[in-house]
Amino acid sequence: MNENKKNKPVKFALDSSAAFYPYFTTRKAQSMYCVGAVLDGDIDREVLKRAVNDALNRFPLYKTKVIRGYGSYMLKSNDVEAEVFDLDGKVLKPIDTKLTHGYQFRLACRRDRLTLEMFHALTDANGAIAFLTAIIRRYRELCGVEFDGNCGVEAWNAAPKAGELEDGFKKYYKRISLRELNLKGMAGGVPHRIKGTLLKDGYILEDGVMDADKLLENARAMGVSLTAYVAGAVAYGIIKTSEVKRPIVIMVPVNLRKLFPTESLSNFVTFVRLIVKKEECASFEDCVKTCAAQLKEKAAKDKMQAFISTTVRAQRNFIFRAVPLFLKWILIRLGRLFMKSRQTIIISNLGGFDLPEQMGVDELLVNLNVSANNVQNLGIVSYRGRCKLTFTSAIAELDMPQATFEILSEQGVNVAKTGFIRNKDTDNAPITNIQEDKQYEKAKFRTTEKTLS
Repeated sequence: MNENKKNKPVKFALDSSAAFYPYFTTRKAQSMYCVGAVLDGDIDREVLKRAVNDALNRFPLYKTKVIRGYGSYMLKSNDVEAEVFDLDGKVLKPIDTKLTHGYQFRLACRRDRLTLEMFHALTDANGAIAFLTAIIRRYRELCGVEFDGNCGVEAWNAAPKAGELEDGFKKYYKRISLRELNLKGMAGGVPHRIKGTLLKDGYILEDGVMDADKLLENARAMGVSLTAYVAGAVAYGIIKTSEVKRPIVIMVPVNLRKLFPTESLSNFVTFVRLIVKKEECASFEDCVKTCAAQLKEKAAKDKMQAFISTTVRAQRNFIFRAVPLFLKWILIRLGRLFMKSRQTIIISNLGGFDLPEQMGVDELLVNLNVSANNVQNLGIVSYRGRCKLTFTSAIAELDMPQATFEILSEQGVNVAKTGFIRNKDTDNAPITNIQEDKQYEKAKFRTTEKTLS
């Protein structure tokens, strides 16, 4: 009897911000992102497969599949073995759960590189990085590398913490009335959209690596954060390369854990909308100042508290909870037809990391998904003094990303191109070595003029 209870599948509710992601999933589109790493040697795929299945025991929220309940989607524990796929050059394609055995993530590798693509219904990038590094640690252990207990990376055989399963939104919810909901304000108006030739299949990743200290030095000289500084460069890059008639809207994810402490490994982020108007921003400096002022104001704790309460209260509406899932699905999908994405670009800065030497990680990376309406997005991650900016593009034209790198170069930030995955309309795009003889490991950054031609 006890054994039967032990093996009984466990169900988890989706966190408050993830509840709508499954409604918008199709065979061609899914809300997802990718985190990854380049190791110091070639990866053994079979050993990596054992590592991910060991690590899954530490992360019960991710050892799941999405199922349908009466009025909502939920997660159900999954005991099938996870697979490791070949890194084929097709990034951020929707997850085929028949191939992943129901799992809502896809781990792939080739040579010295591995990527972890996650469905956003599971977690945000903070949780994904914790999962990725735990997989790498276990992989290294299976290869004979030893770790001490305080290395800062989760051990595969450690017991999950109760706080990791909590919904941070519900934990910090403060009661508000339906009248106080500002759903229209959260949606925003119609923004400027970047135009270009949509790729028939696949995306392009356009990236650059730069000295993180120099980037921070420049940002601090202007009294702004690194995120605001890069956002200003992107906004000015859009102005320089587009005919801008509507406001440029930059969506920036905010990690709520910094304001509202929690151990949660589910989603606990929100977005702030930075609005840049061409007529008010005649220079790069103007764009930076505009982004910085809005980021400081809109990411304040009281504003984030209001967002948390709005997110939870909207879903606690009696009518919303009473409607069966199939009817909700129809209504939400119909509404989606009339509500296109309300941003020009998303810029997500994961921050800085410094992993133990035993991990054998030469580089971390992050890629954001894009769509037909939101055609270019930017992921940022810093690791061991190097800051990596990666644009994901659904269009062939790369004028804006290259203009952004040129703007940073003009400010004294040397940008090195790293020969990343570039896939255009092909299932078998070649994967070049990201490290290009590992020259940039020693911070020998080449100038933008030499590398952006």
